[in-house]
Amino acid sequence: MWDWLSENAGIIQVAVAAITALVWLVYLHILVSGLRRQRRTEILIHLGGAEDTDARVIVSNLGFEPIYVLEVILSIWNADGGRESSVADRTEIARQDLTSPLESTLQGPLNSGEFVDIGSFENLLQRTRWKTAEDLDIADLERAEIKVAAITAGRSNIVAAYRQFHIEAKGDVCRIRPDTLSARQIRSWWGRSTIRRQLQARLDG
Repeated sequence: MWDWLSENAGIIQVAVAAITALVWLVYLHILVSGLRRQRRTEILIHLGGAEDTDARVIVSNLGFEPIYVLEVILSIWNADGGRESSVADRTEIARQDLTSPLESTLQGPLNSGEFVDIGSFENLLQRTRWKTAEDLDIADLERAEIKVAAITAGRSNIVAAYRQFHIEAKGDVCRIRPDTLSARQIRSWWGRSTIRRQLQARLDG
């Protein structure tokens, strides 16, 4: 036994070094993956309280880092096509009813675990009507999408999430149901770059 160990000492040392390196690589991978998950944003867009236009739209920050909400965009589709508009400003609230200027906008910080009620679905439609001067009837709509764009506190990167909803309107009855279980996160470089260009175009427009 000892003779075999002596004869193969070099091979054993190489094997032990390789196993040690492999263990450290696995540990490093787990550590890096954990750090990435902690810094990964997770924006939730949810309807609550009802299934019609009275449903409240709740935006939550489920990531570990705070975010700053830059824009909320509502896209709607009907038989004539689609259109989008910013709904970040609470145009349905009269200025004399505001207790603070900050209440007039949805732009602002959102810490980890916090949520904000951005209004009812009807409120979002009202803001779109105010921005586009169109007389939009919920009965004519087929689909809607709510997109939230934000900036991260740690890396100053643009992040975003969106969720689409199917609209079923029959007479006076309207039902709004999401197409997915949760909001889709936009994390790719191309997706974030597209959002940045859209936001810049709104500033330049």
